[in-house]
Amino acid sequence: MKMVNYMQSKMEKRVCIVHYNTPELTTATIKSLWKHTPECTVTVFDNSDKYPFPHMDGVTIIDNTKKQICDFDKWIQGYPKRVATPCNWGSEKHMWSVEYMYQHSDEGFVLLDSDVLIKKDISCFFDESVAWSGMVEHQPQHWRHTVRLAPYCLWINVPMAKKQGISFMSEGRILKISYNPALPWYDTGASYYEDCNRAGLTGKEIDINNYIIHLGAGSQEGVRKSWRAWLGKYKNLYEDTNMEKKKSGEPILVVIPYCSQGAQGRELEYAVAGWRRHFKENYLIVLAGEDHPITKTGDDIICIESKRVDPVPGMYRQHLDYVSCFRKVHEAFPDSKGFIFVADDVYAVNDFDMTDVMFLKQRGSTMKADINSSNGWQRDKARTIELLKKEGYPIRNFTTHLPQWFEWDKLEALWDKYDMDHNSYVFEDLYYNIYYPTRVPFQLHIDYDNLKCGVYRSNPRLEYIRKAFDEKIWIQNSVEGWIPALDKMLADYYGI
Repeated sequence: MKMVNYMQSKMEKRVCIVHYNTPELTTATIKSLWKHTPECTVTVFDNSDKYPFPHMDGVTIIDNTKKQICDFDKWIQGYPKRVATPCNWGSEKHMWSVEYMYQHSDEGFVLLDSDVLIKKDISCFFDESVAWSGMVEHQPQHWRHTVRLAPYCLWINVPMAKKQGISFMSEGRILKISYNPALPWYDTGASYYEDCNRAGLTGKEIDINNYIIHLGAGSQEGVRKSWRAWLGKYKNLYEDTNMEKKKSGEPILVVIPYCSQGAQGRELEYAVAGWRRHFKENYLIVLAGEDHPITKTGDDIICIESKRVDPVPGMYRQHLDYVSCFRKVHEAFPDSKGFIFVADDVYAVNDFDMTDVMFLKQRGSTMKADINSSNGWQRDKARTIELLKKEGYPIRNFTTHLPQWFEWDKLEALWDKYDMDHNSYVFEDLYYNIYYPTRVPFQLHIDYDNLKCGVYRSNPRLEYIRKAFDEKIWIQNSVEGWIPALDKMLADYYGI
């Protein structure tokens, strides 16, 4: 194999990470590193077969996603006495990847696991006077394990060790591929520790628990169900307002009309958690209507109280409430250009910004509704269709139940023109059909788009919901779709 030097030869605080199918975890690891030790350079060895590490400014990626550097399946076949493992020799592949970076580096580096978060500056680990800095781990829970250096946060002095002929990985001592009952179990960092001791090289013991939080086995499928809650719990360690969010200018108003009478369970709590975790903009959540204890949980959310309007015969009260709530919000923020309208049953499960909110989306190219329906919303839909047809506008269905952007001047012109303080219409459909009549919006479809998973039945296909946490930006439910299984999934995801 031709040797390619992927590392920069100049002395820097250099960090290496082996990545396998956990882009969110690895990204959080790097962000936490840069938040607490910003001068570090980072190299990622990517072994993913499903979820590769994405491009990230300042990160060098060694790409093995197509087995272009090592075909681990063939490598493992070279050991006929190998012992099968639940994670398909994941530790052995991890060791090989570290060894590759070790052999292709002229300088030392700190090895980080891809599922750790840095709690404070790790500069003390970078020490050219010692062969290693980190924690000696005896692992008494595994009687066959020999003593090792914990690889979760470990300084490896590459040039010092190489001078003594030391490699990071010793294939002949790895029990699970070179099975020999007489050998102890050499896990990642064990042979390096043993060889440094034999060569008389000293190390520096540091309690890494003071510097990192470690999830453990983050790439294993069983752990994937819990790591999002873990990230949510410790987001203060990796979220950096200067690095992660655009904090210039006035905050974007996110208006959530709220009435406890129509709320279900912890919908609002999950909705707010989604905005906090995934909206990559400077924002302020405005709860319009009734107050809720969640408005006391941070300075990114407030309440503007608005009493419900008096019922108007033949009109859908909720749509009249919207106009009343929105007017009060604009009175409180007269200089704002517009706002995002979203319901309290829309939950972000992946990152997004204003580009995802503002582009036009439709549920269908036409609308249908029954003016004689017993459902007030359906009657408003029918009245809206009738008005749009009468004035020559298209009747595209813009009630996507996703976050939508509205400009105050345009919206208020509709309120005044159609007396929407007293006449109820589906304002989303009026707004977008009237102001954007020639546009061809994006067509939502649960099987094809990456935007929404709608839960609208009491017996939904749960596999669709589970997949949505990886494949969609938002999950949204109706009254019928608010079921215990969804509640539990959201509670586990947000860790609340």
